[in-house]
Amino acid sequence: MIKFKACIIGSYPKSLALGKTISRYRSGKISQDKLENAILKEEEKFFNIVKDVNPECTTDGLFRWDDIVDLTFSYINGQEKGELMRFFDNNFYYRKAVIKSKLTPKDEYKNILEVDREMMKKLGLKTGLSAVILGPLTYVELSQDEYYHNVEELLFTYSSVVNEVIKGIESKVDMIEIHEPSLFSKGIKKEILDKLSSAYESMLKGIRKTTLVISYFEVLNKRLPYLFSLPVENYGVDIIENKKKLANIYKYFKDKNVFLGVLNTRNTKMERISTIRRMIEKAKEKGAKEIMIGNASLMDFIPEKIAKKKLMLLKKVIQ
Repeated sequence: MIKFKACIIGSYPKSLALGKTISRYRSGKISQDKLENAILKEEEKFFNIVKDVNPECTTDGLFRWDDIVDLTFSYINGQEKGELMRFFDNNFYYRKAVIKSKLTPKDEYKNILEVDREMMKKLGLKTGLSAVILGPLTYVELSQDEYYHNVEELLFTYSSVVNEVIKGIESKVDMIEIHEPSLFSKGIKKEILDKLSSAYESMLKGIRKTTLVISYFEVLNKRLPYLFSLPVENYGVDIIENKKKLANIYKYFKDKNVFLGVLNTRNTKMERISTIRRMIEKAKEKGAKEIMIGNASLMDFIPEKIAKKKLMLLKKVIQ
């Protein structure tokens, strides 16, 4: 059997109970301590599922944040929350980050990761912990710049600030998981795409922890060279969403460490174990050096019970 690892990326769906608790907190009906207790309870439930699945690495489920952009408010100062926007072509919305002043690092995320690590230790969880970071291109694309007024300056400023953030958190985690879905968005100027690899060099300068860049949703074939030239150790592709483009994607696998998004997190249909194993074999056949598998993208798009079933499917694949 071909060797591979499993990894749970991004967010896990919030339960209805937690959703109600967050709503009550925002309307001033409960204290922050009560909200924190509810989040920790949800996180413990998630980590127990992770313990059962036993992947190589996992996030903390991202229960504290509404969306992937909201996460940046825990590690960056200088921005405010703006209007609700549709998240790519999903029935899911994110709140735009509005940049009002100079971006600087913030310690909140580091403190949260320390809490995560303590809980994992208490539960006897051997799985590694991943820190989720929003990629520089996606940050630029999903934010509203009212301070820098220059896309390139914002791209490199964010990357430089995030470098400081990662240096502050890397001792708490086992992997840095960078989400870059905008890499395959239409309409991004070539001059910005051409600068992306340099921005990543700035963001990851001096970082010793394993890095994984995650792209999800449908790829644009002509952008694949940009993904596979980024200075990271592992390259993630949403295999499920790109079944008709796999022949072109596989061309870039030779001698690369790849993450295959094999669990569809945009619908409730369950994948076949035999199909997932075939995808792993194909990636190895095409020259992939090391292979990780997991959920193709954020799990917010599907109900909690379906997300759990899909993770149990992942458990069967790796057994």
